[in-house]
Amino acid sequence: MKKIILLAIAALFAFGAIAYAQTVPADKLQIKLNEAWNVKQTQKGVLFNHETHIAKLNNKCDSCHSSPQGGTKIQLQGEIKGANANNAAHKFCWSCHDKTPKPNKTPGKTCTKCHTLPK
Repeated sequence: MKKIILLAIAALFAFGAIAYAQTVPADKLQIKLNEAWNVKQTQKGVLFNHETHIAKLNNKCDSCHSSPQGGTKIQLQGEIKGANANNAAHKFCWSCHDKTPKPNKTPGKTCTKCHTLPK
């Protein structure tokens, strides 16, 4: 019985990996948001891990994109600055993540958790 359960789990994992590989091009797995959104940054850059977000959202691309298949690029333009909820990039990310920055607090809720790339 254990073997059947393990095989079923392995098959589901393999199917999910194949489906995922078909939907997201390799060059889109790690995205430098300032480049993707064409913005001038005032803080260190953010590297968006597409793979992690897809897994946590159970392949629901329309959580961020405008269609269930994804594809439609999320657009932000101009200059993004200020650690507040009116910042367009922060509005986008904080709609799912914590809505206010908490510098020097628990991991996952600090500016430097996301802002890791050089300017």
